Amino acid sequence: MDHSSLQELLTPVTARTDPTAYDVRVAVIPTGQRPEPDDWHDAQWVTVGGLPYASLLVGPGSAVQVSRGPYRTWVEITAPPEKPVIASPTFHVT
Repeated sequence: MDHSSLQELLTPVTARTDPTAYDVRVAVIPTGQRPEPDDWHDAQWVTVGGLPYASLLVGPGSAVQVSRGPYRTWVEITAPPEKPVIASPTFHVT
């Protein structure tokens, strides 16, 4: 991902049941850090090839600005009584 790009950032979610019926939030955080309350952003679900992805618009003009460096997305799913938080593998912004 280029730091000057405005694009949909998709994070795959693996679950035993379909998570798309639940609310989802995403935080985009530099690697090595954990999300703080203000880092979370409401996201949407997108299904690609039958697999669920948490989708968030990232880049200039969006709520989430990124600079160069390694990042990780964190996905929070509100599925009462559970509220799992899932970290993605690291990706790089150039």
